[in-house]
Amino acid sequence: MKRAVVLFSGGLDSTACLYWAKKNYDDVIMLTVNYGSNEEKVTNKVAEFFSKELDVPLKILRLDFLEEFSKLRGTTLVGGETPRVTGEELEDMNVAQETAKSVWVPARNVALIAVAASLLDALGGGDIIVGFNAEEGATFPDNTPEFVERMNGMLKYGTMAEVKVVAPLIDLDKRGIAKLLKELGAKYEYSNSCYMPKGFTEDGKPIHCGECESCVRRHRGLMEALGEDRTVYAVEPKI
Repeated sequence: MKRAVVLFSGGLDSTACLYWAKKNYDDVIMLTVNYGSNEEKVTNKVAEFFSKELDVPLKILRLDFLEEFSKLRGTTLVGGETPRVTGEELEDMNVAQETAKSVWVPARNVALIAVAASLLDALGGGDIIVGFNAEEGATFPDNTPEFVERMNGMLKYGTMAEVKVVAPLIDLDKRGIAKLLKELGAKYEYSNSCYMPKGFTEDGKPIHCGECESCVRRHRGLMEALGEDRTVYAVEPKI
């Protein structure tokens, strides 16, 4: 039996991974990790929606130490105000790098993979499905093929079962992910990419701010790939 744990953070990437895993594995578990981020309550509701939509069991865990260390570092993703950007500004690598540093949660993906690996080690092994992709890999070092390779090297020695990281989106940008979501029939409008979401519509769609880096990348990818974006924004993103 092929088993997978999907690290689910609520956005386009992890939503695509969830639909992909449902198609390619016999046993799928969603794992959402809370650490005091600004979008935490929205993320949890999104996770619950997709858990019911795809009939996939969901585990929501809290890492208090990651919240403490994020505040120690001063990340804007935990209790701060994230930068507002336009698509044109994100083309400037210096701006993109500074934005990435602002929202960086210290060693988050290392910690999350360790938690998922512990769960799979207990269950007898399986794959950790992550939404790492080429677009975010350009600014976040823990979204790169090199990171996946080194984490898998560590897992060979850190678990007693066969556990490995699988990154099905690793070569895709947001446009490619948008196309995959369409192919998989995903209800992406119920996902949340926003760093500072404004709650939900009456029918359960997250309301994106439209001004943070993640909103801009989301809107640009969907529009360029599909020619439409069913996401609800408080402010239309400038792409």
